[in-house]
Amino acid sequence: MMRFDPFREIEELTQRMDRAFGQSGGTVRLAPPVDVHEDERGLELTLDLPGVSPDAIQIEAENNTLTVQAERKYARQDGRTAHRVERAYGTLARTFSVPAKYDLTKVEADFDHGTLSIRVPRSEAAQKRAVTVRSGGQLTAPRTVDAQGDTTTGTPQQA
Repeated sequence: MMRFDPFREIEELTQRMDRAFGQSGGTVRLAPPVDVHEDERGLELTLDLPGVSPDAIQIEAENNTLTVQAERKYARQDGRTAHRVERAYGTLARTFSVPAKYDLTKVEADFDHGTLSIRVPRSEAAQKRAVTVRSGGQLTAPRTVDAQGDTTTGTPQQA
C-alpha cells in the first residue's frame, strides 16, 4: 500500500503544468538569490549563479537600472535516460532599480566559484565633501556635507 504524499502530488502537478506550457526538462526562468550591501563607497550586490559559465553572464546598466542575466544549460546526452531532473536550467535574471546617487558608468563585476559580485560606486556628486564656512570674514570649523544634507563638523579634507 502506497502512503499519501501531498508534496509528491504537487510536484507531479507542477511537472504536468511545465510540460503543458512548453517548459520540459526543468528549463525555467529563475531569479537567483542576491545579497545587497551598502557602505560609504557604494553598493555591492552578490548573486549565486552555480553551474553558470562566466561567458554566459550578461550585465547591463542604463537609466538607473542594473540587469543581470545568465543561462545555465541542460546537457542532454543521447543514450542516457533522465529519471529525475530537479536542478533548474534556463535563464537566470534579476533587475535592480539603482538610485541616482550611484554611478552606473563605473560598475565592476567579479565571478568566482559560482558567485557574482557587482560593485556600483557612489557618484562624485554624492560623495561627502568638507566645506569651510566663513562667518564675518573669519574661518570657522569646516563642515562635511553629504548628498542627503546631513552635516557634521570635522577636520578639513582635500578634494
